[in-house]
Amino acid sequence: GPGIPKGERQKVFERFHSVRPTEEAFGAHSGLGLAIARTIAEAHDGTLAIGDRPDGKPGAWLVLSVPLDAEGNE
Repeated sequence: GPGIPKGERQKVFERFHSVRPTEEAFGAHSGLGLAIARTIAEAHDGTLAIGDRPDGKPGAWLVLSVPLDAEGNE
């Protein structure tokens, strides 16, 4: 896709918020996926963040980070 505008990046983690192209019909997305994903990440003491693709091409770059467990495993 075209990516997520910087002003919308934190909003997409809110339940029922969706950034969709204007040509898509309303109701095509529930706006729950990223809210659920971030909640799961945080439940595991992790984070889910959005940025620009490192190669400069259009599109979103989502980074999931979770800590190592007590034994050093991811």
